[in-house]
Amino acid sequence: MVRRKGKAMGSQANYKYLEIYHWAKTLILSGIMRHGDAFPSEHMLQNKFGFSRQTVRTALQKLVVEGLLVARRGSGYYVSYQWQSPGARQKSVGLIMSYFADYLFPQIYAGIQSVLDENVYSLDVGVTRNDLNEEALFLQRFLNHNVNGLIVEGTRSAFPNPNLWIYKEYLARHIPIVFIHSHYAELPVDGVEMDDYQCGYELMRILVEKGHEKICGIFKYDDQQGVERYRGFIHAAQDFHIPIDDHHILWFSTKDRSYALSKAQLRKFRQRSRHCTALMAYNDETAYQFLNAFQPRIRVPDELSIVSFDHAQIVSDATLKLCTAEHPQFELGRVAAARLVKRLQSPSKVKTPHLYRFPVSIVEGNSVKDLRAGRC
Repeated sequence: MVRRKGKAMGSQANYKYLEIYHWAKTLILSGIMRHGDAFPSEHMLQNKFGFSRQTVRTALQKLVVEGLLVARRGSGYYVSYQWQSPGARQKSVGLIMSYFADYLFPQIYAGIQSVLDENVYSLDVGVTRNDLNEEALFLQRFLNHNVNGLIVEGTRSAFPNPNLWIYKEYLARHIPIVFIHSHYAELPVDGVEMDDYQCGYELMRILVEKGHEKICGIFKYDDQQGVERYRGFIHAAQDFHIPIDDHHILWFSTKDRSYALSKAQLRKFRQRSRHCTALMAYNDETAYQFLNAFQPRIRVPDELSIVSFDHAQIVSDATLKLCTAEHPQFELGRVAAARLVKRLQSPSKVKTPHLYRFPVSIVEGNSVKDLRAGRC
């Protein structure tokens, strides 16, 4: 496991608008948002990124100047880029992701695209919004388009999947598949993932080593990542003899997220776990959503220590740096695409399914208080 101190982002971080710009550009160039689609409003982007209105406007204006968006007075912004789908005779790869608004998507997409560009494959993208019906539609569409290979982020991956028969049709046609973030055990395919279990375990170890004994958690139950992170959390608690009260665990899913993580519910959760000195959050977005439910904010780490996952750096608050398990993002995309290309170009040499998990890397940040200080 690698542990490293939190550090400021590179020089690009001084220009917050670039975060919005790159996110938006990825959505447009990948074809997720098409010509004529209404783009999210300034207000929606302010809420999503936590940046000022001027920062949002700077990003939007850059997209307008580049011809990716057009501004319509009194109506908002619209996509003006004409996306071209892969030609029938061109080598192509299908990419199925759960969320286009996810802060990880642009870097994962960029990693995949960089490898496919090097090997002259086009990329067609489908976004399921974690809906199994949408997953089935994209699987069928890509199959009908005769894609050469498929990269997939599983849909509701913690549950049995009714679309396995479509995946098996890909395999019957010798179309290779690589899963990212999680995989279906029933399918003999490659996977490229974070080691979510071990990340959860190591984050729990940090809390225990700094004297925390009453620890609460927020986890997502309909994807395998959330289940594995919880499993690491629980197993570490057992190994270090830390009791876990089930009332101190808040669960949410894709469908009930808005309610489960509403300010009212988060405040109720804080009330029933008020004696806890530390929280493990499903990811950085969830951690900040929890903090934003309180005005004034809970003081971290003096009132509550927080550990999380992804090292997403999604807010402009430079004073708080979460202790978080780092997501490989760009590199995960590259490894997944490279594995797929290898299967496409040398099928006889790559026969056994391979699951690659990235080594655990923890960015320690400043969000965990050492309770041992001053103890005898």
